[in-house]
Amino acid sequence: MKFILVFSLCSAITGYCQNPVVVQKDFKTWTECVKGGAEVTIITTENYSERFNKEKLYISYFCNEDHSNKTPA
Repeated sequence: MKFILVFSLCSAITGYCQNPVVVQKDFKTWTECVKGGAEVTIITTENYSERFNKEKLYISYFCNEDHSNKTPA
């Protein structure tokens, strides 16, 4: 089974989240996907730390099973 990672950049000030972004990588396990979300969060906050602090941003992410290549039953 494969999993996909989806994340959004959100504002703690406004409560608004941008449109979700699908990470173009298949994860083999749920755990790999969750770790991938944590990595995206760490890398993004490190690269844009000034903006995150100024605008009180955070990243919301989730993993889902990838059903895109399955035929309906």
